[in-house]
Amino acid sequence: MSRSVLRTSTVAAIVLVLLVAWQRAGEGEQPTVDGPFKAGIVVVGDSITAEYNDDEGDELEGWWSMVGHHFGAHVTTHAQSGSGYLRQGEACTGDRFIDRPAAFRDTAPSLFIVEGGRNDWASCIEGRHVSAPDAQIAEAVNHYLDVLQANLPRSTRIVVLGPPWGTLDQLGRQRLTSIIYKAAKAHGVQYVSTTGTIDRRERLSDGVHPNRAGSRALADRVIAALE
Repeated sequence: MSRSVLRTSTVAAIVLVLLVAWQRAGEGEQPTVDGPFKAGIVVVGDSITAEYNDDEGDELEGWWSMVGHHFGAHVTTHAQSGSGYLRQGEACTGDRFIDRPAAFRDTAPSLFIVEGGRNDWASCIEGRHVSAPDAQIAEAVNHYLDVLQANLPRSTRIVVLGPPWGTLDQLGRQRLTSIIYKAAKAHGVQYVSTTGTIDRRERLSDGVHPNRAGSRALADRVIAALE
């Protein structure tokens, strides 16, 4: 083969590679991610997940965003303020964790994290919050974990976070955390305690929700557990 023919073939091959790359970019194809969670991370949660963003370094960057950036993984959230395993969010007009099937059906993330439970002291009846007994809460948590294990592939690592508690609502802390801990252990999924992450005033914006320092502390706890 002559040098001119070889040169022409090489140029044509490069053009072809660039054309394919351009077409894939136009189709919105995600770049390949290396790391332990290369198939992505899904997070289902309440306001401690929902009220924050994925802007690295921002004051309102979420704990889940920090986790994703640490591992170089894409994070998809399915979260709503006021919601839980049992309780509907958005002042009883929203949904529960189990009402978000897009999170666990037709998906195969590397990691599935459930953050929440602190709102489950009550259920919604006719648009009102009504105190819920332990058995009702436990049934909702166990049912959700049953559904996750039935729908997610065995390759997906399921992690349940203990409800992150601030300085308020001390009466519900032990009761709800204990129920969720027992359910996670009964299902053989990893449970991560969040005790000590956002229970200091300097890590909170309002006694309930973390500021950036609180989100960082929560993210560090999750990262340590995952590693």
